[in-house]
Amino acid sequence: MNESDRIWDELDNIYTRWGISEIPFSESASTLGQSRIQEVFTGRTRELREVLNLFKGRERKRLLVYGWIGIGKTAFILEILSLLQRKAKDTLTAYISLPQDTDLATAALIALAREMEDDEWAQQQLNQMGLYPKNTLFKRKTKFKAGVSIMGGEMEEEVIAITKPKYPSLSFEDLLQRALQKYKRVVIAIDDLDKQDPARVRQLLLDAQGLLKGGAWFILSGHPFGLTRDILIVERGLFDLALKLEEMDQSTMYTMLVNYLNSARPQKSKRDRDDRYAVYPFTPETARMLCEKSGGVPRWLNRLGSYVLLKAAELKADVITPEILQQGFSYANQQVRGQLGLTSEDFILLDLVLEKGILSDENVSYEDLQRLKVQEFSEILPIIDKLMQRDLIRRLPSDRATEFAPTPFLLPPEENVDDAHNQKNDNNQIL
Repeated sequence: MNESDRIWDELDNIYTRWGISEIPFSESASTLGQSRIQEVFTGRTRELREVLNLFKGRERKRLLVYGWIGIGKTAFILEILSLLQRKAKDTLTAYISLPQDTDLATAALIALAREMEDDEWAQQQLNQMGLYPKNTLFKRKTKFKAGVSIMGGEMEEEVIAITKPKYPSLSFEDLLQRALQKYKRVVIAIDDLDKQDPARVRQLLLDAQGLLKGGAWFILSGHPFGLTRDILIVERGLFDLALKLEEMDQSTMYTMLVNYLNSARPQKSKRDRDDRYAVYPFTPETARMLCEKSGGVPRWLNRLGSYVLLKAAELKADVITPEILQQGFSYANQQVRGQLGLTSEDFILLDLVLEKGILSDENVSYEDLQRLKVQEFSEILPIIDKLMQRDLIRRLPSDRATEFAPTPFLLPPEENVDDAHNQKNDNNQIL
């Protein structure tokens, strides 16, 4: 047996002892698939009731689901779409994560066309945009030889050339009318507006007012840092419901952890929440510690849980004790700090947040701004947004000031010193 086979079998044995087939956690709900979403989705009872009640009405609605990065917006939207597919057979649902440099009309056109696999015109729209349709479409030409009748003509197929839609809003409306001939309702979910530049998001929404007020239901998602909620919702009246997702309570997070672990267990080995082995290889104590560390944010639970299991597997642990858990947290700290694409300015700002504990437009000094080579606090907001996307800092819910703090992935400075000291001692022992 070679080394790679030995390591693979060793890891198989570890995960088998834990009763799971794989690490079940995922940073993005969009990668889970609908069946897995149903398995792990937890909580949000009030929010689900508020949204689903709207679908009992006849009039189409425009919904905005907003909340901070990682709070579970995608999972919430996918759960709604999954429910509609199961319970409302007269409804066609379509989902898309908003691509960069794409307007909302084009995104909606792509999402709807992908769901209309049997509609040739819909598939032509995808083909013309350079996207893969269900079947490759061809344009047929007939060639004739001199003096030969039509019956003797030769058929030649040529792949249709790729071009962008000239009028995406009109193309979408045409496709929507075709869909509404078969379905009572069409729901288009456009996710991840928060991954775009905030100024661009505002312009996209303003440009799409006609689209959003058309015949389809729309569900859009974003976070308040990039949406300027008062302008978009109150003054412009773009949305019938703006639903904010808040952090989850610890009991719900514990249930979510159980659900994730159960999703990686054989059907006969799934456990109820109150079973002390429901969170194995965590103990009930370390499971609660992990949930508390996650701060009610689903993505943080997923990322931290994944890092802890990776570290526990490396240590060949049978169970995740508090000591193993802390080593997993240290490993998470190392991984998020070592992400590719971080610049010197990113690290300066990150150090500044760690030094102050809370960074705000009220406590930042002129010397702090000089370190970042800027003149005003607003100039560092793009850096802040980048660090928020990478789970390095988080925005605090404060109406008094714009405040930011480290995420749970970053250990306090004194713990970083201890980690470095321990690593140095380990290296000396190896030498």
